[in-house]
Amino acid sequence: MTSNADRSGDADAVRTVLAAATASTAPGFRDLGITRLAQQLGLTAEQTNGHWCSRCEGIWFGYTLEAQCPVCGNRKG
Repeated sequence: MTSNADRSGDADAVRTVLAAATASTAPGFRDLGITRLAQQLGLTAEQTNGHWCSRCEGIWFGYTLEAQCPVCGNRKG
């Protein structure tokens, strides 16, 4: 089993790769963080999905079925 520190490092690594990959195609990309539910469930970076928030113009990471941006509350993508 991995520790929380390992999970945090994995999430940071995924964000770094994602930010580098999208930098040329999505100017203004922002990392909006991980939802509270995903953190409470102890999900690893591989177990979260990225969701786009058009209002914040960024990507947030959470459980697959979550639909609400953790920053602004937008539920419409």
